[in-house]
Amino acid sequence: MTNSGEFIRGFTDYIILSILSKFDSYGYEMSKIIEYVSKSNIQLTEATLYIALKRLLNDEKITTYSGKNKKGMSRRYYQITSKGKKAIKEFRKDWVLIENTLSSLFGGNFEYYRES
Repeated sequence: MTNSGEFIRGFTDYIILSILSKFDSYGYEMSKIIEYVSKSNIQLTEATLYIALKRLLNDEKITTYSGKNKKGMSRRYYQITSKGKKAIKEFRKDWVLIENTLSSLFGGNFEYYRES
């Protein structure tokens, strides 16, 4: 998929929050999750991912802590906060409307009548 980052730009924060709502994670792992789930159709650049993480930290939707992975390597883990949980919960409610509207617009499955 060309320009996959461009297609999901407005959803990056919610993708991250969704991942972190399942378990704490670190940047590289999150990028691998996105790549795996999208079957390599969506790939975030490192810069895009870390800018979003910084924004979420500043908005207090996530926190960070140091930990070690299974191989004993130090990692900076990210964890969703209650504010982040609330944000992803609200977004998931809105997503149904967003998805249906975009599907109708992109698929041409809408009717519109012009007034004469």
